[in-house]
Amino acid sequence: MSDLRAPAPSPPVPALGRSADAPPRPRVLVVGPRADAHGGIGSVQCVLEQHASVLADLDVVATHRDGPAAVRLWAMATGTARAAYRLVARRPAVAHMHVSQRTSVLRKGVLATLARTRGVPVVLHLHGSEFLDWFDALPRPARAAVRALLRPHRLVVLSETLRVPYRARLGVPDERVVALPNPVEWPAALPPVAAAPEERVLAVFLGRLGARKGIYDLVEACARLAPRQRRRLRLVAAGDGEVEEVRAAVAEAGVGDVVEPAGWLDRPERDALLRRAQVLVLPSTHEGLPMAVLEAMACGVVPVVTPVGALPEVVQDGVNGAVVPVGDPAALARTLEDLVADDEARRTLARRARADAQAYSAPRWAARLAAVWADAVRIDADRIDADRRPPGRGRPAVRRGGARRSTAPRRRGGP
Repeated sequence: MSDLRAPAPSPPVPALGRSADAPPRPRVLVVGPRADAHGGIGSVQCVLEQHASVLADLDVVATHRDGPAAVRLWAMATGTARAAYRLVARRPAVAHMHVSQRTSVLRKGVLATLARTRGVPVVLHLHGSEFLDWFDALPRPARAAVRALLRPHRLVVLSETLRVPYRARLGVPDERVVALPNPVEWPAALPPVAAAPEERVLAVFLGRLGARKGIYDLVEACARLAPRQRRRLRLVAAGDGEVEEVRAAVAEAGVGDVVEPAGWLDRPERDALLRRAQVLVLPSTHEGLPMAVLEAMACGVVPVVTPVGALPEVVQDGVNGAVVPVGDPAALARTLEDLVADDEARRTLARRARADAQAYSAPRWAARLAAVWADAVRIDADRIDADRRPPGRGRPAVRRGGARRSTAPRRRGGP
């Protein structure tokens, strides 16, 4: 909520293309959810469409949309078919595919296999907060099938700490794995710092209401607050999911004076709420890199998170936010009490959070993504060059049993 300097200029954008004669704005097929879909991947897709469209001609195909099961199934089937058609008929320079887990892996794996048969480089962008647990629970043949289906030219993960586990599971060479944290739209202007000592501190929970995001731990933590801090705290829980269950938990815990389960908020309402807030609380059990955390930091809101997914690389306890153990409502309550009681410490954390959020600005992210696309094209071009042989020459000779034997086909009926 403090006025900080604007983000530094974005780095130069690399050119994309297969050769010097290639167009400066190649076509990139982007496969994933609609940009207005609930959740973090939809938010990333929204930023991609807004900022990467100046770097490439985007051909966007949605394979997921919000709605009843029939609507989602129809979007999955028709979207996958459209993506397959465009891979075959239009042959884009690159195929960029968002992947979470479960059926998303199967859909993108089939499309990635088709792309490779058409000579289209594949960039897989992994977002799934529970992908590693899901993959490890598969039978060994299924894990092998996932590796065979995906096989990307570039694998994008959300943090450096996630490089090793994803590389090990999917068998992707280290040089093809790229750590690219999620982007954040930089707010142009912010309201002045709020919450005078006699006012209530506004904390927000933004995400799908359910156990994975830690909402029930948060309700229990609010019930543990000391009376003085409890009177100074107001918490708005915004998101879809288990809305009625959370309302029941709030009533049972007797924290209706503190916690307001607001349900799903449209983007303008959500942004307005975030700009008024002083604290974001997201005590998740599993995460990738939540967009809500980056958006909160960019607004000068102190993030309170757990050390899961990519979050340890973004939020440092006592530096630009607070980190609490997973599944520990007592520790979460103590942290909230400290933030509510110490206005100056809270403002200091907020200023540092906003400053650190500059590293995730959308233009910088788009430039780095363009570099990933260019690398994928280069890898594919190098492979094609390596496979080329002068006319009339056989494949390289191989050694078997110490003897050198050509693998070129034999001619019949002549020397």
